[in-house]
Amino acid sequence: MSDAGATIVGLGLSPQGRRLGFSSRELRRQAIDAALNDAGLRREQIDACICFGAMPEDLRYAGLSPRMSFALSSGGASPALSVVVAAGLLATGQAEYVLSVYGEAFTGDAPKLEPNHGGGGRSDIGGYSYGYPYLYGLVGPGAVYALAARRYLDRFGASSEDLAAVAVVERDHGSVRPGAIGYGQPITVAEHQASRMIVDPLRLLDCSRPTDGGAAIVLTSAARAADCAGSPVEVLGAGCGHNITNWWDGTMVSRFGAAPDAARRAFGEAGVGPEDMSSAQLYAPFTIATLLQLEEYGFCGEGEAPAFVAEGHTAAGGSLPTSTGGGQLSGFYATGFTPLSEGILQVRGQAPTNQVPDAELCLVSGSGGNGGVHGSWAHVSLVLGRPR
Repeated sequence: MSDAGATIVGLGLSPQGRRLGFSSRELRRQAIDAALNDAGLRREQIDACICFGAMPEDLRYAGLSPRMSFALSSGGASPALSVVVAAGLLATGQAEYVLSVYGEAFTGDAPKLEPNHGGGGRSDIGGYSYGYPYLYGLVGPGAVYALAARRYLDRFGASSEDLAAVAVVERDHGSVRPGAIGYGQPITVAEHQASRMIVDPLRLLDCSRPTDGGAAIVLTSAARAADCAGSPVEVLGAGCGHNITNWWDGTMVSRFGAAPDAARRAFGEAGVGPEDMSSAQLYAPFTIATLLQLEEYGFCGEGEAPAFVAEGHTAAGGSLPTSTGGGQLSGFYATGFTPLSEGILQVRGQAPTNQVPDAELCLVSGSGGNGGVHGSWAHVSLVLGRPR
């Protein structure tokens, strides 16, 4: 392990759920407190702060005084991208301890303390129009993912039951995880099929839903990690991609994701391949996103993801336990912090349920940040591991 390597030394999560009654700012503060406590650091040691949708007033509210702070906006790819940005700050000596923090109260009942970012009953999750196709009736992310789902099902002869299998596995993970939105509520394929259609072919149980919650991580160099209280998780590899190129080369329909570009760099930096991963924590707000990424990352061949799931590979005890906290469908929706936080817990051996034995390497994905063209997602891949 290089002394300059970016290492995650603190993880903080506020309560996650619906109608928690906290403002967005308070959820962020709770996550910051937990992350600093986990790392064994004082507030004044944080010299860089990366925020998502947060306001400058957050620094005062949380008692922070960094040398630099800025917002990062790449949709659901932002948390994983913040790890890449933090690595650059650490490598160039611009910072010694970097805090990355998110928090939203989409359904909260707290008073509206913050203009445009309050906790008083926000029902949207932003980016509703998703670019110019909105002019022609393509409304919201569900419609975009539904196009990808319909093409996949038709091309490979898959069915809604294959999407259901993904939802059932993730709910199995979430049903045993205290605090998950699916806790104590396993589902069957039949229940999935009976859930109402949202946008064909995606049914209600194919879709994630907004939840309230905050999340934060602290990163430092590998050399300084030894001085921190938190169990270190090394960033072994990272890669970025952006599918805005699909506009220029005409592959908007045939190439939905940018995962392959990001994956090649992340695996290359880490010197590993998909076969080496102990688990995968995916940014997948819809069931089709899990099937697509299993193939795009090389865990199975093209058109083989339904069989891969059906054979139990993504389940607890499978060859690639996936979204082990319930993911965004049955765990909680904290954008890209959902998969990132679970990846950290798995590598640390601290997952409260579904801990993967000897989880030395974990793939984490992040996706989002529409470029004005449907499906033009930014994508970030991380390979997390134990210090070498």
